[in-house]
Amino acid sequence: MYATLDDFQQRLKDHYQQIYSDDDGVVDESLMTDDLTTAYGTVNAFIAARYQTPVTATDALPMLRACHLALASELAWMRTDSDELPEKIKDAAKNARGQLKDISKGEITLPAAPAESTSGAGGAVIVSGETPVFGRSKMGGF
Repeated sequence: MYATLDDFQQRLKDHYQQIYSDDDGVVDESLMTDDLTTAYGTVNAFIAARYQTPVTATDALPMLRACHLALASELAWMRTDSDELPEKIKDAAKNARGQLKDISKGEITLPAAPAESTSGAGGAVIVSGETPVFGRSKMGGF
């Protein structure tokens, strides 16, 4: 993972207690781990188009950690009883998705190992076969 439980608790500050506590006030760390794991999967889903995941390059980790925490924070706030997601959380998650999308399209380059598969953009396929029986000229009037 790009962020730890401690990173996540620091990001949520005092809110993690209210978000993840049960009726007895005991924090359920498994729920925190679920949100972190889901956000981690989302980050990797975006960047796997260009890079081997998980990315381990030290220079790439701060950006990925920030995206990871922004998406996990959004998931955390969705657990609350409030119908409103704080603008700060909403904006951070939107920015993280934008950055991840730009990474997946190659508009932002990470200092990381490229993906092993190059079957995405720029690939070519050559297909050969029999001459087509039905074409535009033969199908006129139908």
